[in-house]
Amino acid sequence: MSRKKNNSNEKPGLTIDYSKIGVMTIEEFKQALWTDIQILKDEHNVKYITKPKLKLGLTDAFGEYTPLRGRYDGKPIYRLHTQYNRPACWDYDLS
Repeated sequence: MSRKKNNSNEKPGLTIDYSKIGVMTIEEFKQALWTDIQILKDEHNVKYITKPKLKLGLTDAFGEYTPLRGRYDGKPIYRLHTQYNRPACWDYDLS
C-alpha cells in the first residue's frame, strides 16, 4: 500500500466529490456547486478560502471523454487560467 507523503508545507483542504453523480450538464454542475458553496457559507461559516482549483472530466452525453480544444488553433487545452486579477465582489459589497 502506497501512502502519500505529508508535505509539512501543505495545509489540509476540503474536497467536494461529485463523481458519484455521473454525467451531468454544466448547468446541473453549476447548481450543485453553488448549493455546496452556500452550505459552506451558511451552515459551516466558511468566509475565506485559498488556492481553489476545479478539475473537470469533460465528456459527451454518453460519458465518453471529449477533449477541450482551442477555439482558433484546435490544439487540446488542459489548463485554463482565470484572467481576473481580483474577484468582482471585492469591488462591490455583495454580502
